[in-house]
Amino acid sequence: MPYSQSIDRTTPGCVIFLLDQSDSMNLPVGGRSTVSRAELLADIVNDTIAMIMRRCRKVHTEPTPRAYYDLAVLGYCGQEVRSLLGGPLTGQWLASIPELFSAVLRHEERDGRSKPVWVEPFASGQTPMCLALNQAGRLASGWASGHQRSHPPIVINITDGMATDGDGDEVRTWADRLRSLHTRDGDLLLFNVSLSDGLSASVRFPASPAELPADDEFLRLLFDTSSEIPQEMRTRAESGTAVSLSVGSRGFVANAAPDDLVLALRVGTSLTDDRR
Repeated sequence: MPYSQSIDRTTPGCVIFLLDQSDSMNLPVGGRSTVSRAELLADIVNDTIAMIMRRCRKVHTEPTPRAYYDLAVLGYCGQEVRSLLGGPLTGQWLASIPELFSAVLRHEERDGRSKPVWVEPFASGQTPMCLALNQAGRLASGWASGHQRSHPPIVINITDGMATDGDGDEVRTWADRLRSLHTRDGDLLLFNVSLSDGLSASVRFPASPAELPADDEFLRLLFDTSSEIPQEMRTRAESGTAVSLSVGSRGFVANAAPDDLVLALRVGTSLTDDRR
């Protein structure tokens, strides 16, 4: 069955995060006037990396997490795409979980706990989404060629606006190229998340464009370019979250509020059991 390969050190997983860092990410999160979209996104991505890291220990007493995943965190703004990993990983596009474990930039107190930080918030310039999809394709293609027995790569694109380096047809072309990459276990999975302006209701994992707000070309574009969530991932996501996913559900959340973004990343990285 496709998308059923287990995740371990011989067949690791690959997750590539694409973070919109354009100027509009300086705007406040809907319902949270003191928190910018860039700050929220950095916090939730950092928490997601920590969550994935916890999955990479068979027992909590293991001193170092196992190399079950390779991760990339790319920011796109202005006219460039760059790796957001810092410290000893500066300039490195993909990093293994043990490498990330040894490259925490700092810890911060948040929600009453000390949390690791790998990604800092940033926002400036335009939205070169096509460039970001192209770079994700370069990384995923190279990774897949060396890991044909593994689950295919997952790319999660989080944005609050249209691409400024291409029209809808160009975005579709780059997304199609990206989704055509594959391992023996299946085609690459592309998830998209549009961040909320605080005025529109969220739509979680729609199976049909009829579930989206009418005449919203941006949301329709992200829906069209998102992969269907495979059965194995749907089952695992439903067992670990309160979400219900129907056959045909796309890897897409429209007008995501903070809780929706957390859920989207939980579902999009559901390759192993959170309770491991």
